[in-house]
Amino acid sequence: MRRLALAALLLAASACGGSDRRQSFSDPAQPVEVRAGSEFELALKSNQSTGYQWVLMDSAALGPLQFVSKNYAVPRENRGRDGAGGTERWIFRAPSAGSGVVALAYKRPWENQPPAESARFSVTVR
Repeated sequence: MRRLALAALLLAASACGGSDRRQSFSDPAQPVEVRAGSEFELALKSNQSTGYQWVLMDSAALGPLQFVSKNYAVPRENRGRDGAGGTERWIFRAPSAGSGVVALAYKRPWENQPPAESARFSVTVR
């Protein structure tokens, strides 16, 4: 009986562990809703071999959101291929309730040109 109770407890604990995973969003047309105290990521297609990258345009519009980090990765099947694109992942923390906007522009940071693309994610923290 004790083994059965222990197995049930372990199963319940492992089921709960998945809820702390970081949410990922990639469509700026869809509203983003996250819980206070959580982290989330924005994943956008990118090709840094061209010099283009996503740049944060308005840090004041973040509201309660805190930028944590960003990284760029090329899928395994495209590694080693010249000019292969990948994904930029922007990580944010949502420490408290409120709302903010993450405005990103896809551009060459050293050029004074309009961005090739832009993305605005509306984020609500509950």
